[in-house]
Amino acid sequence: MINVFFLLILFSSLLGRIKFPGLNIGIHYLLLPALSFCVISSSLKLIPEILKKHKTILISMSLLFFWMWMSSLISPFPNTAITYSIKYSTYFIVFFAFLVITFRTLKTSSLTFYYRCILYLLQIIAALAFLETFFPKYWIFKLLKFPSYYPQIGSIMQNPNQFGVIVSIGLCLSLILEKQKKISKFELYISEFIFLIPLALSGSRNGWLIFILGMVLLLIYKIISIRKMIFLLSLWFLCIISIPVSTYRIGLVNSKIFPLINLFSTNPSEIRLPSPLGTALSRFSLWQAAIIEIIKRPITGIGIGAFAEHIGLQVFKLKGYHAHNIFLNVLVEQGIIGLLLFTNFLVRIASKVKYANPVVLIPIAMFLASQMPDVFVEDYTFTTIEFYFLAAAINSRKDLIMQ
Repeated sequence: MINVFFLLILFSSLLGRIKFPGLNIGIHYLLLPALSFCVISSSLKLIPEILKKHKTILISMSLLFFWMWMSSLISPFPNTAITYSIKYSTYFIVFFAFLVITFRTLKTSSLTFYYRCILYLLQIIAALAFLETFFPKYWIFKLLKFPSYYPQIGSIMQNPNQFGVIVSIGLCLSLILEKQKKISKFELYISEFIFLIPLALSGSRNGWLIFILGMVLLLIYKIISIRKMIFLLSLWFLCIISIPVSTYRIGLVNSKIFPLINLFSTNPSEIRLPSPLGTALSRFSLWQAAIIEIIKRPITGIGIGAFAEHIGLQVFKLKGYHAHNIFLNVLVEQGIIGLLLFTNFLVRIASKVKYANPVVLIPIAMFLASQMPDVFVEDYTFTTIEFYFLAAAINSRKDLIMQ
């Protein structure tokens, strides 16, 4: 039954766009904690042992969430901050449920099941990207997709950047699982096809950098050879210079040769997207705005979610622009105290991963690195999967290392 709840948690994280009838509240805010409580209640006998073993981690996370609420209550934007505090409190429950799931797992076969489920979910998301390429107004995107930047492809993720990062992680995960003989060669070939092309279609430079990082980490851990890495990077680069959106994103919009598809088409695609240079430089405007707010309220911050809803709105006249760096975003919204508590939480996790396997460590490194130039906490699919890997790393034990 635990496995069923796990699958439902993953599926529920995709339902952010589906609202309660008559209310502007996503049903995932109810489903995620409800399903997590089902996981917890089915393993009540393990709770005392989990609390004892992971006392420091849970205290660190509790303090982080406690301060999130405190800074929200004294925020200059209390309504926004309290609303986001309620939303993000869901993550604490989901994280604890994943701690229970990974703690009670005694067999490698069970661990494999969870990683395969995540891989298949990412494959489904990537497959939907192909559908979006040809039918961007298809009903499933109207139902599940957030407003995005088409013709950049984001599948049913909130944004093409999250999508680009998540398919990069999916590709690396498939390579690790195949190396450890948890999936077949055929499944790996499917993954390589289904992740590489949408990665180029996403036009996400963040996702591209994370993909390169993943390849380097796989090489360091001897998951892939230099020849394999060169092959994958070459194939990925060929996709980039062949597809109009990705070619535009690397600044070759006026090239007569690129994208390569122009060599076979008499009607080159016209791409209407924000300037690639402009979107990169816009981060400086956000960082500057964040620093100004930090100086005003260095200790307590402006409250969770307030930067994207209010300060980013002042900079770009649109909501949703966070500080584009996870540490800077925590500092501006929760102050120095919040940043110290957040850093302490990460350090506590790092101290627990002595026996963690590359199947855990590499995705975690990619998740964290992707949020140096961005912040993806609002994407529930992205963050839910991230929390599973964190929980798995925390519960890693020498006798449970997947070979």
